[in-house]
Amino acid sequence: GKAKGKQRQDKYYHLAKEQGYRSRAAFKLLQLDARFRFLPTARAVLDLCAAPGGWVQVAVNHAPVGAFVVGVDLVPIRPIRGAHSLTEDITTSKCRSAVRKLMDSKGVASFDVVLHDGSPNVGGAWAQEATTQSALVIDAVRLATMFLAPKGAFITKVFRSQDYNAIMFCLKQLFEKVEVTKPNASRGTSAEIYIICLKYKAPAKIAPELLDIKHLFNVEPEKKMPRDVLGTNKKDKRQREGYDDGVTVLRKVGQASDFIWSDAQTPLEFLGSVTEISFDDEASVPIKNHEFTTDEIKNLCDDLRVLDKNSFKHILKWRIRIRKALSSSSQVTSKADGTVVETKVNDDDQLLQEMEDLTSFIDRKKRRDKKRQSRRRAKDKARKATGMQIDATEEGYGDPDLFSIKAIKGGKDLQAVESAEYNAEDGSGDSENEATQTHEDSDEEMDSDEEQQRYDAQLEEMLDEAYERFVTKKGGEVKQERKRAKRINTDADTDLLEVITVINPHEFCPHV
Repeated sequence: GKAKGKQRQDKYYHLAKEQGYRSRAAFKLLQLDARFRFLPTARAVLDLCAAPGGWVQVAVNHAPVGAFVVGVDLVPIRPIRGAHSLTEDITTSKCRSAVRKLMDSKGVASFDVVLHDGSPNVGGAWAQEATTQSALVIDAVRLATMFLAPKGAFITKVFRSQDYNAIMFCLKQLFEKVEVTKPNASRGTSAEIYIICLKYKAPAKIAPELLDIKHLFNVEPEKKMPRDVLGTNKKDKRQREGYDDGVTVLRKVGQASDFIWSDAQTPLEFLGSVTEISFDDEASVPIKNHEFTTDEIKNLCDDLRVLDKNSFKHILKWRIRIRKALSSSSQVTSKADGTVVETKVNDDDQLLQEMEDLTSFIDRKKRRDKKRQSRRRAKDKARKATGMQIDATEEGYGDPDLFSIKAIKGGKDLQAVESAEYNAEDGSGDSENEATQTHEDSDEEMDSDEEQQRYDAQLEEMLDEAYERFVTKKGGEVKQERKRAKRINTDADTDLLEVITVINPHEFCPHV
């Protein structure tokens, strides 16, 4: 057999030797049974992939006396007192027939517990071994659905892999209670975990897709994203399942012609997948000799790993310029018979769309800044238009003595107030003209005509709302003050007329 290192001979290894168990794995089943108690009530136990027989020994010792215990494995199992063994492959129909024949000979209709602790031979191909283990679990589940009694238990070992969720989905359709655990006897360095399935539902019919590994594990692999050269993704995803072949290579060269003309990858994906852009191939010679390919561009292409964001932007802009320059004149290709065929490499719409995609994140930031400044300017204009430096929509604004009746002492003061109001109305028109003129002067600073109209509408709405609030709050008070002032003026004129009537006019004009 395979030699075992001394580091694998832990306390459970020595305990198994002392207590007569054939493997240290027996303590895994002991710990699982101590927690979930599925063996003391089991009258029949089926152990799949049972060699060398440690779990069979535990089942014989902890199941009721006289329980029917069967162990199945590809490797012959040395006889164990109180148990039966079969040398079969659990993935074949021959194994199912052998188990059924043994059950019929002993008068057993079903098993109360089905155990599975099998795994493929562990080597270096981790992904392949994990898939094989998952397929082995589904084969064990298939056998369990054939021989397990209602409310029975199924215990299996699985590896943590991409198929784990699919296995859990399958088991939850068949059992009422499904729990995942890792016993202390299982090594911490091992990827194995144990799934405890209790209370088998025993459905009358099971969908074939539920136990079909091709359908159950048919998950498209997640596409590996290249390195984000512009740093837009701040949080990188951990590669828990390893890296693709060639990703960790120190030097990976890409051709300039592929970078310029290839549509299989986006420019950012190409820059993230190579470490150097070369001009050595024949198709890259026109690109290398072009006037846009300066010495600075060549130096940047020599080592992409040391470039910052601005350098990558410089390379992307160079790609757009040289692609447009080279595609402006259509390429001419010759067939074998000498016919000349003229093909256009690219059109302007695709170039414009590509350039828009590459610079969209810069434009969005600029537009946000411009809109923020435009809103600030619009708010300042609204304040200037009302002649105040505070928000006109707030209550309690303005001079509290502006419309006070205390300022009116008589008829002349009332006329002065009315004339001032008339002048203020004329002045408001002037201020509106000034605000309009100022608004027109700043039109060039706006983003576009559409945004200008939106800002004007917001400004007008703000002024109208401020005016309505002002009229609602102050309008009634002003009208009352005007009526009171007119009434005072009328009373004063009446008293003056009475005084003139009483006085004899001849006292002032003796010759009349």
